Amino acid sequence: MHDYKLYKAHINSLEKTLVGAHHRQLVLITGSTVWCYELLGELLQTENTLVVSKNTRLNNAQWPNRTHQILGQEYSHAVYDGFSGLHPDKLAAIAGTVKAGGILYLLLPELSELSTWPDPALSTVQSHGHKVSYSFFNERIARVVQSLPAYHFSELHGCTGNISRESSANKIDFEPQQHCVENIIKVAHGRANRPLLINADRGRGKSAALGLAAAKLIDKKILLCSTQFKATHSSFIHLSNELNIPFDGKSKQLANLQYIAPDSLLDSLPECDLLLVDEAAAIPVPLLLKMLKQYPRIVFASTLVGYEGNGRGYTIRFSQYIKAKYKAANIITLDEPLRFAKADPLERHIRTLLALEAQYEEIQSNGLNNLVHSEITQQQLTNDELLLEQVIALLALAHYQSSVNDLRQLLDAPSQRLFITQTHNHLVGVCLVTIEGGLPLELTEQVLKGERRPQGHLMAQTLSQLSSDPQCLTQLSARVVRIAVAPNLHSQGVGKALLSFCESRVSNECYWFGASFGATAELLKFWQSQGFSTIKLGYQKDKSTGEHSALVVKCLNNNTGTLKRLKAEFQTDIFYALLTHFKHLDWQLVNVLISSFTDRPISSDIKKRLIRQLNNHFSRFSITATIWQVVTLAPSVVNCLTQSDKQLLISLILQNESDTNVIEQLNIQGKKELETCFKQAVLKLAKAIK
Repeated sequence: MHDYKLYKAHINSLEKTLVGAHHRQLVLITGSTVWCYELLGELLQTENTLVVSKNTRLNNAQWPNRTHQILGQEYSHAVYDGFSGLHPDKLAAIAGTVKAGGILYLLLPELSELSTWPDPALSTVQSHGHKVSYSFFNERIARVVQSLPAYHFSELHGCTGNISRESSANKIDFEPQQHCVENIIKVAHGRANRPLLINADRGRGKSAALGLAAAKLIDKKILLCSTQFKATHSSFIHLSNELNIPFDGKSKQLANLQYIAPDSLLDSLPECDLLLVDEAAAIPVPLLLKMLKQYPRIVFASTLVGYEGNGRGYTIRFSQYIKAKYKAANIITLDEPLRFAKADPLERHIRTLLALEAQYEEIQSNGLNNLVHSEITQQQLTNDELLLEQVIALLALAHYQSSVNDLRQLLDAPSQRLFITQTHNHLVGVCLVTIEGGLPLELTEQVLKGERRPQGHLMAQTLSQLSSDPQCLTQLSARVVRIAVAPNLHSQGVGKALLSFCESRVSNECYWFGASFGATAELLKFWQSQGFSTIKLGYQKDKSTGEHSALVVKCLNNNTGTLKRLKAEFQTDIFYALLTHFKHLDWQLVNVLISSFTDRPISSDIKKRLIRQLNNHFSRFSITATIWQVVTLAPSVVNCLTQSDKQLLISLILQNESDTNVIEQLNIQGKKELETCFKQAVLKLAKAIK
């Protein structure tokens, strides 16, 4: 047994300093698993400790599959066992559970070994057939963690660290939280349909504010909605304290506050005076929109710094929607920490380690003639911290699904390639491409039968299954994972130029170039304008965006027969799907889709029938079938119509939408006007038929 008295003395001194300062700290323990576990056992004396580990040798060890399972909880101390795998999202979430005066213990191999250590988490970023034994993510972690003002207990090197021993008494400012509580009360008492959005970093007291507000609204029936009941404990505890009534941690109702899960809420639609939605970023945006529609008095609260995974998707998409649709909506941000004092060391450490504070800096460009495109290796990115942060920030700014794990993916995924665009040495564009395919023939047969789904080959698998061609799996493909351009340079050709550069760099080795994304009319129009063809639209909506996933591809060799067939099959299938699965698909998206389709000859019989119907005082129901045939054979005829005429015919003819929905969407005054508009659109359409 080693003598751990010196380490224990350091911890005792540190804890006293942290309690006085209302701060938290990181303590790094490195060495063999046996030594690290033994030392940890000597240092930890409290039961109120969260231990995240797959190793049962550690007391009370647990390994949450999803970070949502620990959000909203508080512990005196926490342990992250890096020997179970260094997962950035879990590390960030765990740090958020530590209370003031607490310590987060991080267990790892010796830092000199970290980059080549067989990290169990490395497999999560490796595509099938691509394995690496070196981690650039861990190389960066080893370098950055040594620069942090934190204790490092090493089996080889003993105790190091440059922590200040000066004790300071910090005050916590509760005024912003009180202002937040007042705004929640205002939602309950004020006019309907004035939603409140509360955005906060972890530890800012937003969940507590919900409980405090409930205590001041004791005469109101309040529902508290969240994906995890445990995440709402802080709200219930603060309500309990304010009303001086016990809370056992198990009951889902206390006084006027009742917990309800999102699916139960929307299934039963219970009545309430106020709906509070906590950790809203963890709930799919379409569900949030349904809540917004059903409940006129509603508060959404969520954490912004990427612990939730979909946090930025929530911020970008949902916040924009709220601002556009509800002019009287209120959006507030809680900046002041409440669980701990300002300048908290642990918060700074985690943000530095995981590049969570990366902010993209826009520059004003007088011209874009000097764009420089290049490919950046993972080693280059690891060595250039400034460029790394700018890449991360730009990707997060432009994309709706960002995760703390993106950093590890960016630095370690062996099949990934990074292309950037700069002007005057400043980053203005990023394109992340993954190389797929190259699989052995015996595996392709299993994939075609649906028996195997090798990780990281999304586009190659889809191509092979749609075409029944195993070569799509043996050949190499390049799929754009993300492409982002500085917001102030949108619609100036930067993205097109960068995409063209990427294509030139992968065309020598890859047969296909494509992308998969949540389909909107604007996005699809961009990809189609660059020569990409849509060959699939997913039936299931993405949980975060509520959009259907589109797959667009381009053939990079002369063998275009497969692509022509896939395009033709998609064109045939989509017209049936618009009457069924895609009945409520946005009409503008449908318009962009069919604008790329190839016209086929309209038979003389169909033309003659159309003429007869037009000359016989046609009605909508007598001519609909003929118009459907015309549009599905020659989609380009729709181009002659005005926007409102396109919307009307797409909705009524191609999607068979109800009269009620179309009248509401087009703001038409009843069925009589609908019939008149329909006839006028049909007459315009008929003139375009050759």
